[in-house]
Amino acid sequence: METDGAARGWTSLDMLERFRVGDERAADALFARYFERLAALARSRLSARLARRTDPEDVALSAYRSFFEGAREGRFVLGRGGDLWRLLATIARRKILKQARRDRAARRSIDLETPLDPHAEAAIADGRGDPTPEEAAALADELERVFALLDPFGRRVLELRLQGLTIEEIAEAAGRSERTVRRSLAQVRELLAGRLGDD
Repeated sequence: METDGAARGWTSLDMLERFRVGDERAADALFARYFERLAALARSRLSARLARRTDPEDVALSAYRSFFEGAREGRFVLGRGGDLWRLLATIARRKILKQARRDRAARRSIDLETPLDPHAEAAIADGRGDPTPEEAAALADELERVFALLDPFGRRVLELRLQGLTIEEIAEAAGRSERTVRRSLAQVRELLAGRLGDD
């Protein structure tokens, strides 16, 4: 049996083929090899206005989700090693374009946003922008609803994130990989986005 160290020597074509036949180590290796690079690409492609609404790591996670689904279905044929990075980068760029179109559509348009006036910004900076008791209660209710939709691991991840822990710290505390923690946080974001969209 090969060790995880052997995965470092796999080419991207090896990893893709191993993933297709069900080797989860290949999925982990693909994720580890390109995630940071993909998030950096997303960060460099997001405009300043879009970056206020879109997390580069979310773009990278979404690109991976699409890639893994397509790879399982055998939709991708790669001829040489660099093709995998080009494919992931293309998927990520399309995700950004889709997000930009979505955020410019009708009522959601970034163009309709207005910055806070200087007095409001100063109030927030001084702590005078603290939530009212009603706002705090509404937030607590919303968090309770989201917690109810999560499995025990998802609830633990969200609790730790709300306490200010980093992804690395959460992974260590929960005894799981950073990739698993990122997936759980992406699920929380989707739940929140869905609830906000419903409202």
